[in-house]
Amino acid sequence: MSTSYNHFSARRISAVGAEISGIDVGKPLAPGALEELRHALAANEVLFFQKQSFDAEGQLNLARGFGEISLYPIEALFGSAEPGLQVIVDDADNPPEVDLWHTDVSWLPRPPSAAFLSCLEAPAYGGDTMWSSTSLAYEALSPSMQELLSGLECIHSCHGDFVEIATRKSGIPELGERIREAYPEQTHPLVRTHPESGRRSLFVTDRGVMRCIAGLPKSESDALLDFLDAHVAEPRFQVRWRWGLSQLAIWDERTTLHRGVSDHYPLRRVIRRCTIDGEVPFFDPNRLEDPSYARAEAL
Repeated sequence: MSTSYNHFSARRISAVGAEISGIDVGKPLAPGALEELRHALAANEVLFFQKQSFDAEGQLNLARGFGEISLYPIEALFGSAEPGLQVIVDDADNPPEVDLWHTDVSWLPRPPSAAFLSCLEAPAYGGDTMWSSTSLAYEALSPSMQELLSGLECIHSCHGDFVEIATRKSGIPELGERIREAYPEQTHPLVRTHPESGRRSLFVTDRGVMRCIAGLPKSESDALLDFLDAHVAEPRFQVRWRWGLSQLAIWDERTTLHRGVSDHYPLRRVIRRCTIDGEVPFFDPNRLEDPSYARAEAL
């Protein structure tokens, strides 16, 4: 099933995600096209584009239409003042390390709102990226569980796995302490409201970042987080994308998790990414979902 906008069409391809056709986002956009893309993103949560003509600057220009481009936290520590693209290389010397469900840097006070990913080198096989809709996962819960989770907050911290990986890759022993000082733990709602669509979603990420649910004994916190960890990973909430050259994916960081599948190792994969600054996550119990952002049915 396709949804026709004035400047493109959006074809739903799974439980979450739509393939966009009829537009080349590497070229100057017609008036109104950017607003429609923002609407399509909030409605479908992940957008996929084939055969696009953008280069690095084109990817940045498109991203700027969605908000302020993020300065990656590690770059900020080293004094960089120019937000931009990160190029991520997986090969025999750089094993992939993101093959787990997560949303990016949720331990910031204002986690990203969206991410833009293009493929520069695709492996002969494997190396797909997967997304899971945390709004669909929330809607699949019983009303009683929804009510319970909507009153809870979770503590997010980068002081565990992230610090270990960043320190090891940088070769700077003192980097871990600098990260801990610069980025203290953050408390975010376990259920958040999307600022555009009003849709509710679980705000969860990998267990290496989610330390505990605030105010609960460890046993209760662990039980709930273990349940949610398994729940959001159910295939019924997912889409999987096979990468090729000249492709682009945009996803809503507020309503999805993603993971880079590592089955291409040791083959080489090179991707180019940037993220957009988001707002402080919030839960509004009185906000209703805007029906204009209703999901299209998958084929």
